[in-house]
Amino acid sequence: MSHSIGVFSTSMNEGQKNVVASSEGSLHPIRRLPTEILQQIFEECVDAEAARWFLDPTRPPMLLKSATRIAGTCRSWRTIAQQTPRMWNRLRAPILVERYRSRKEVNYKTIGREVFCNSLRLCGSIPLEVTIPSMVSNLEEFNFMSLKIDRLNLYDIRFDSYDWSTHPWRRISFPSPRHLWAGNGNYHFLCTRMLPSSLISRTTTITVHNITVTIPEGSNRITQLVLCGVQDTFKLTSLLESLPCLTELDAGRAVVCNHREQDHRALTHQKLKHLRIPISCMHDLEEYLAGGLQLPSLNCFGLANQSVSGHMRSGRLHYTPSTFPSVSAQFSTTVTHLEVHGEHAVTTSSTTSLMETFYKIDTISTYGSAVRVILRALCRTGEMPEGEKASEKESLPSSIQALHIHDYLGDGVDLYPALHQIYNGTEPIKIFFENCPNILPTTRREFTHMGTAASRPSH
Repeated sequence: MSHSIGVFSTSMNEGQKNVVASSEGSLHPIRRLPTEILQQIFEECVDAEAARWFLDPTRPPMLLKSATRIAGTCRSWRTIAQQTPRMWNRLRAPILVERYRSRKEVNYKTIGREVFCNSLRLCGSIPLEVTIPSMVSNLEEFNFMSLKIDRLNLYDIRFDSYDWSTHPWRRISFPSPRHLWAGNGNYHFLCTRMLPSSLISRTTTITVHNITVTIPEGSNRITQLVLCGVQDTFKLTSLLESLPCLTELDAGRAVVCNHREQDHRALTHQKLKHLRIPISCMHDLEEYLAGGLQLPSLNCFGLANQSVSGHMRSGRLHYTPSTFPSVSAQFSTTVTHLEVHGEHAVTTSSTTSLMETFYKIDTISTYGSAVRVILRALCRTGEMPEGEKASEKESLPSSIQALHIHDYLGDGVDLYPALHQIYNGTEPIKIFFENCPNILPTTRREFTHMGTAASRPSH
């Protein structure tokens, strides 16, 4: 009897523990979050997964797994996910993969068709982002012209002829997207592509990666062009001539092989406001400006450091007004925002010369490790390389009012003396941090200016 009572007591205790555990699980804080907050968290998870591919598009785009994993967690989350269209609006077209190969034929199978159809159903009528890989399956069954495509990604454009009509996609009609991304995972020598007018008739932003594009003249709707990866030629005049309404040209992440185009004409472009180039193209820019290129509306100028072995020379820019007279003469009266990207892109003395020559600069944005160079130039302190001491001055440039620090991964301890000097000087500079997750809270509270951060380059 006593044994039975002991077993019963143990069972009762275990049952009570299970009830307590179950109640604690049902009362977990995440279960008390409103549906709207959960939807926003789910959307951010999908956005983060999608953004990783565009940082390194050398591999073919894969199916996004965050949405299906979230939906498979529990019944409640599945219901919320199915009611969140923006979790499903990034579609990758079904692809063909080789099933087996014989001497006479190659047999393929289609992957991703069910996911494509289900996502298309769940995303409703919101704008879509559609990715078309190279080994695309038969898409003729889908009426893409009836879809509201906001962004179209054409990946791995590999075909022998430069004529778009020879590509297998020629049978499929796509609506002109707001943002067109076109590129290859790997660089192919002299890979030049003419974008058809029908595809970009309503496009405002174009991003290209590892290909050199030719854009039909009179593309009046395109306002932003981003060049990434390896580019055969830096065709600045030709691009500006084809895009009269272009306001931003971002070539900061491009690696240029055969720099300046052979024939270029004098041109005045009235719309361009933002220009970012790799430091290897500074001499080309000088020649374009000396040859008659006029950019009277330019107010934001960015320099980036990109080097790929075998494609270009790496090094540091040594800027002086005498070395780049046309750049100095034209940009000194218009540029008010200077950007410096990449590690050791510009020497401290060159940065000082830029700030002193472009005397209207009131905002500086620095990205990554370049922050140290900018801070040395601003406060004229710290250890400088030999030969730069001669350019030191005691006073800060009086026109600079704001410093925006982006993508810095340090904790800010090594930057503290310089930040303290420029923030509390006789002419204090406002400091903004963006995407600097490791900055110590005390440093952030002491120096961060509450206001609108500067815009960063688009992808």
